[in-house]
Amino acid sequence: MFKKLSEENWIISEEGFEQDKRKFWETIYTLGNGYLGSRGVLEESFENGYPGTYLAGIYDQTAGQPFEIVNAPNPLRIEVYINGVRLSVNEMKVAEHRRALDLKKAVLHRRTVFQNDQGRYEYESARFFSLKDYHAAVMVFSLKPLDYDAEITVKRLIDGTTENAVQAVGDPTKHYSVRDCSFHNPGGAVYLEAETIISGQSIGLATDLEFSGRGSYPEVKWSVSAGEETVSRECSFKAAKGKRYTFTSFITIYTSRDKKRSVKTCCLDLLGSLRKKGAAALFKTHCSAWRERWVNSDFLIDSEASLQNNVRLNTYHLLIAVPLVDLDVSIPAKTLSGEWYKGHVFWDTEIFVLPFFIFTQPELARNLLLYRYRRLNQARAKARENGYKGAWWPWESAESGDDETPKTWVNFDGTVIPVHVSKREIHISGDIIYGVVLYYQATSDKDFMLRYGAEMVFETTRFWAARVNYNSEKNYYEIKDIIGPNEFQECVDNNFYTNYMARWNLRYAAELYGLLAREHPLRLNRLAKKIGLKEEEIRSWEDISEKIIIFTNQDGLIEEFEGYFNKKEFLIQEWDENAMPVWPASLALAEVKDTQLVKQADVILLLRLFANEFDSRVKKVNYDFYEKRTTHKSSLSLPSYAITALELGNLGESYKHFIQAIRADYGDLYGNTELGMHAAALGGAWQIAGYGFAGLKIKDEILSVNPVLPGEVSGIRLNFWFRNALFELKVDNAGGKLQIEVLFIRDKSRNRKGIWLEVGGEKCFLSRGQKFALKR
Repeated sequence: MFKKLSEENWIISEEGFEQDKRKFWETIYTLGNGYLGSRGVLEESFENGYPGTYLAGIYDQTAGQPFEIVNAPNPLRIEVYINGVRLSVNEMKVAEHRRALDLKKAVLHRRTVFQNDQGRYEYESARFFSLKDYHAAVMVFSLKPLDYDAEITVKRLIDGTTENAVQAVGDPTKHYSVRDCSFHNPGGAVYLEAETIISGQSIGLATDLEFSGRGSYPEVKWSVSAGEETVSRECSFKAAKGKRYTFTSFITIYTSRDKKRSVKTCCLDLLGSLRKKGAAALFKTHCSAWRERWVNSDFLIDSEASLQNNVRLNTYHLLIAVPLVDLDVSIPAKTLSGEWYKGHVFWDTEIFVLPFFIFTQPELARNLLLYRYRRLNQARAKARENGYKGAWWPWESAESGDDETPKTWVNFDGTVIPVHVSKREIHISGDIIYGVVLYYQATSDKDFMLRYGAEMVFETTRFWAARVNYNSEKNYYEIKDIIGPNEFQECVDNNFYTNYMARWNLRYAAELYGLLAREHPLRLNRLAKKIGLKEEEIRSWEDISEKIIIFTNQDGLIEEFEGYFNKKEFLIQEWDENAMPVWPASLALAEVKDTQLVKQADVILLLRLFANEFDSRVKKVNYDFYEKRTTHKSSLSLPSYAITALELGNLGESYKHFIQAIRADYGDLYGNTELGMHAAALGGAWQIAGYGFAGLKIKDEILSVNPVLPGEVSGIRLNFWFRNALFELKVDNAGGKLQIEVLFIRDKSRNRKGIWLEVGGEKCFLSRGQKFALKR
């Protein structure tokens, strides 16, 4: 049923077994559906790996520590004993080993041949977590003795001993206690229920085990075993040489966040339903759901380097990070593929990930922003507790919306350092509003703006108005004692990114107030009454926005923060085999704060976010200056440089950064893929494709499509949404000229004759079904 793989450019494969890369592949091979993420562990060999099952929205804490995402009980564990010897990569020789993730169908395949002094044994498996019914999963596995008959025992377990790993400081933590280990007839179902220690969330898991496939079954002895923290369904039988024995195991998972009947009833009822329908039926609906998901998400690239698989791997991980229904969750910095950064939500979501969903699945982008809106009161509380008006969004957020930033963290060199970002990296408040406005510009979703977005904009603007300081001597407003995106230099004054974002936020709020006053006065009056907003505040926002200081010299070079140019100059002199900057040998990490070295895009990121507001001269002088000083120590950095290089005509540099960005995890560029995928790198790689190669940009209420392709890229194709209209873009780079085609595929707006676009610099009006083409 699952054996047929998709075309090769949909496959990510592992050939041969390497013990030290197990956790790397576990991350890469994560399966999921937005409701949960399940790391790609070896089912029968859990030692030396890191089984991780992460359920969206399920967090817990230990005393004095922030809430973190819970590593739930492992529903995938299998134990196999052949003639009394355990089948395991740790206890037997691995003669052959191959795994393949089929990205098109989201199925993980495996074939391993084990060997000991008694003979060889073939193990095959395939599993998926349903995209259609996100509470359900299926695992099919088979065993075949290759040399001799064998006595085989199979145990199918739910393992309630999993823990969260150490992060920065402290010990491994188990965030739940097992409340129920039981078995149920008919069908031999086994069930485990756990409850988180502090948050009191219930997690229920059920599974079964049955022979499947054609042919006669051996005489089997079935049994069940329930311990304090594990429960299993077991069978023993005599296996004949050369004969394959296949098993099917369904898995069901519910939590108390689902707000239905008891999790136990839900799990067991669904398990019974799945057994009746069969694995084939579940697989069919799963594949159908994935076909629909890929239609508007797939980015096709024809390149010398055959990058299609890697591009799709990144897209796949974005798709499994978000549920198809509104579960009131957002995307953790490591998605649901790992628990590093404690499963917290950062600015990564709005600035780096959200644009992908805005242009490919805008309804899911809306859900991500609703996660923020529903926690607006917590942002208000943070501002109030710190003596400010309005809403100050937390640097790290989990389930409640309270600030969950830890007090210490581990630096690049392994030293434990204090964390200042909670009080000082305040640009996140502007970043979230940037996401709100980008969504509104791209979708024209007035209902969202009127019901949610405007309130977020106004309350965040209040915070900025309260956070600035007026310098009476110089007659300007400034923002002091902050941390910009760079993060190498802490506690600085007037960071360009932060000041500009605050100024834009203030200006946009005043413009939005005027728009609502003209077009929706009743809704504005209702909102103003709700939050106590008066016109005097709007005038003060306009005044502050005109006087926020930005440091720029005559050549257009922007000072990242006040005093930055006085720091010691260090330039990047060496690059490694991946063309990544090499840290200067003479510089200790503790000394970097006194230099001009930059951790990640700061000025360049702002120039990209507001690309319409800066000319090419300003972009070039700043790109040339900061590229030599940026270490790209964060996965957030490369996309901004790639897109800016493309805008400046530096196609070779842009392509280099594109390769680095899409290989951030698959190439283990940062040496920590085993901890989980980098959500910002995934989203940023799409931005290079969408904003860069495809040239998508909103200008004066019109979407501009202005493709630019490096010589190494022969063509691209992608679909995108803009204001309820779905388009297909094809670009052919053959013959030294670009052939550009834009097709208007679908229109969700009623009674609309068409829509204006700007394609390759030419304005065109397209009706549904029409195509615009040009060559340049």
